[in-house]
Order: sequence, then structure tokens, then C-alpha cells
Amino acid sequence: MSWQTAEYSNGGYWKATDAQSLPTIQGRAVAALEFLRRYAGSESEWVRRAQSVYDSHGDRQSIESGARALGPLLREWAAQVAAGVIDVLGARVWAETGLASTDLMEQVRRLNADRGSHPAAAIILCGAAVEIKLRGLVESQGLQMSERPSMGAYYRLLRKADLLTAQDVKDLEQLAGLRNSAAHGQFEALSLERAGLAEQQANIMLRRLDEIENAEA
Repeated sequence: MSWQTAEYSNGGYWKATDAQSLPTIQGRAVAALEFLRRYAGSESEWVRRAQSVYDSHGDRQSIESGARALGPLLREWAAQVAAGVIDVLGARVWAETGLASTDLMEQVRRLNADRGSHPAAAIILCGAAVEIKLRGLVESQGLQMSERPSMGAYYRLLRKADLLTAQDVKDLEQLAGLRNSAAHGQFEALSLERAGLAEQQANIMLRRLDEIENAEA
């Protein structure tokens, strides 16, 4: 872009150096807006201000001026994050839920190693660990719940957002069904072997959710 002096005022505006550059400039502006929506929060003042300055073409100067004005906003947001004044959306909750899931799975490992423990306890904790991780992914992505929070509500929302595959949902449904049996006292279908299988399934799903989060970061 280059600065153009206005003909009838002391101001000016930014203009693409050639017609082919304008789509690239617009694309980068959209990427910047999407970045802020994801990491500052769709309802944050940062996003509202960024959208306003872009839509107004930099106070009615030019499309390019509106796009360029996003740069200082992004730099100031990054400076606020670096100073610890504001948080990156989902970063703290993901760290907290990751730790909680790890602690729960450690308890699962100990329960399954104790042949005298009831399998329902380990199975319920497996479901809790995965549900916590699902909630962390939902919140880190800024997704809005339309159902009462639950394991099923979380994975349905993530599937709707194309973050989970159909196979992911199938695996989660199986684990959720096993957990519900344990939670509702349907012990005839449970065994130490099923508890061991639930531990394996939960660990696989937790790694899968980590992969999704890292890919979206």
C-alpha cells in the first residue's frame, strides 16, 4: 500500500499499489478479524473496535485504510497479553482442564491396578476426565452452548463446529454409555476388563482432543 494525499484536504488515505493487491489486503484483514474473534472473544471490545474501523474504511478513507488500521489494534492487544493485563481466550481454562483430566486419569490408573476396587469408580472417573477436556475445548473455541452442559452436549456442539469427526462422536457415545451405566447402578454390564477398556478409550480420546486443540491454536 502507498499513502495518497487527499486533493481537497490536509488528510489522505492508503491505497493498494495495484488492483491485484486489493484482494490480498482484504484477505489479510479478514484473517486479522477472525484471529481477534477467536483469541480475544467474539463479544470483546477489541473485536467490536476492529470490526468498526474496518467496516468504516478507516473513518471513510478507503478499504485499504480500514485494513491497515487493524495493525495497531493487533499490536496493542498482543502487548496487553504480554503484560498479563488480559488473557488469550481459552488458554487458562484449557490449562486448568488439562491438569484436572490428568489428575483424574492418574486416579483411574490406580483404581484399575487395585483388583479389589469396583469397576464403576474407574469408569465414572474416565467419563469425568473426558467431559472436562471436552468442556475445555468448547470454551477455548468460544462456542456457545444451546443445551444444558453435559458430555453429550459438548461433543454434539463440537461435531456441529466440525471439530470432531463422526468416528470421534461414535467413540464418545460408547464411553458416555458405559459411564451412564456405572453412574446409574447398572453394574451387571461392568467388569474390571470393561474398566480397563474405558481407561484405554479415555486416554485415546484425551490425546485426540489435545491434537484438535493444538491444530486450532
